Amino acid sequence: MKIKLLLFTVLLLALATIPARAREARPAGVSLYGETLLAQINIYRQENGLNGLRFDPGLTQLAQKHSFEMFQQKRIGHSNFNQRFERADSRLCVENVGWNFTNPLKMFDSWRASRGHDENMLKEGITKAGIAEVGDYVTFFACK
Repeated sequence: MKIKLLLFTVLLLALATIPARAREARPAGVSLYGETLLAQINIYRQENGLNGLRFDPGLTQLAQKHSFEMFQQKRIGHSNFNQRFERADSRLCVENVGWNFTNPLKMFDSWRASRGHDENMLKEGITKAGIAEVGDYVTFFACK
């Protein structure tokens, strides 16, 4: 537990020291939570021989809209996934959602412990992602 807290602290410090111009590629609407979560997913993907993902503004907007809808409905789920998939204009998309994980590393650990969510994070062929949280609701939407 202490090691995870230490790693989280180191990751946050590293993100805070990135020069502003290096972070300019981050799309609007991406929070520190989302940036930290994607950084952890990318570490995990690279440990498994896969490419890292980059933020995509369109996918971030789709993730934001879905997190907002879950927040409004007070219900977690993948409703309207097919519509998000179509709007992404991609041949391959995956989605993870979460609720009640205020720490992005705990959200990651929860997804890693779930077979389907883990498979999504390690999906070959995806290259871009959007992550958004509204209240306690989180959406990770990634496509080719």
